[in-house]
Amino acid sequence: MDILSYVAQEVQKETGVRLHKRNVERVIAAALVTRDFWKLVDLSDLPVPAASGIVKKLVSEGILFINEKEDILLTQKGYDIVAELGIEPFVDYTCQACEGRGYPFYADKELYRTFVELTKDRPKAIRDYDQGSVTPETTVSRVLFIDSRGDLRGKDIIVMGAEDDLTGLAIALTRKAHRVLIIDIDKRLIDFDNRIFKELGIDNAEAKVWDLRNPLGEDMLGQFNVFVTDPPETFAAFKAFIGRGIATLKEEGCAGYFGLTLRDSSLFRWREFQETLVGEYGVVITDIVQDFNHYMNWDYHSETKAAELAPVRRDPTDIWYRSSWYRVETLPGFKRWNEPISDDVFYLDEEGSTT
Repeated sequence: MDILSYVAQEVQKETGVRLHKRNVERVIAAALVTRDFWKLVDLSDLPVPAASGIVKKLVSEGILFINEKEDILLTQKGYDIVAELGIEPFVDYTCQACEGRGYPFYADKELYRTFVELTKDRPKAIRDYDQGSVTPETTVSRVLFIDSRGDLRGKDIIVMGAEDDLTGLAIALTRKAHRVLIIDIDKRLIDFDNRIFKELGIDNAEAKVWDLRNPLGEDMLGQFNVFVTDPPETFAAFKAFIGRGIATLKEEGCAGYFGLTLRDSSLFRWREFQETLVGEYGVVITDIVQDFNHYMNWDYHSETKAAELAPVRRDPTDIWYRSSWYRVETLPGFKRWNEPISDDVFYLDEEGSTT
């Protein structure tokens, strides 16, 4: 068995995260261009438990080493393996102007400036609800993306369990939607939005407290053209956020937006999520924009499973947690899902670690 397959197999046994040799190659390719563990996670597109396990195994095999500064470096054996296997350094041709999204936030400078000014005193992300806020540039770019796909103007929009990003607020600030409803478990965010709506006289938007582990009320089912959410990535959370989101949609041709990471999910899980979307819910995936959503580092990082598993104690200093932006659209015969969630493992499993 070749060394890459061996490492993948051993780490899979240890972590329970499904892996293959290409995952190990990507870690080595990333190590050729960065010494920082958290940037390595970013470049290798792996759940933290998997990336951490691979680094530790490569260290034990004498392919990598970690110095006193907690830099991750290749050994001579590592460089020999790189040459033998023809592993090339990671390269990145991402457009710096739009940060790889294709929708630059500065296309609507007025919205961006207003949003940044109004959210200076936004509530901080807290661990209780697995929160992590995206950058203001990400939030505004989301709104521009939604608008460009015909899902903003004159539409009834619900934002579900994702208001730590204040996407619902940004949508309401455009004053282009017909109606905006924001539901979230965190009363701090709900009060923050409602205060701004009142101050600005935005009367077609409201926010209310709701726990998505509970079924939606009849007043929300089948009432919206668009849903937006950002789920934790266990299957229980996926159903609570995405399944209920689809349940809010009126008819065929309606749309849903959400983020999925490769930091808390593997590609194997993505396949299972996608099979659920297409096979169980009857929607089609129209768009996946890789690394669209950029997350600001959260204050409680040192308390997370990710920090505990990492081969270094050094906290991240730059953006490393990103998610892809999905758009789905309902087709004739799509199915709504609105059952209660009884699964206690709502935020964490073998792949998730950032709560």
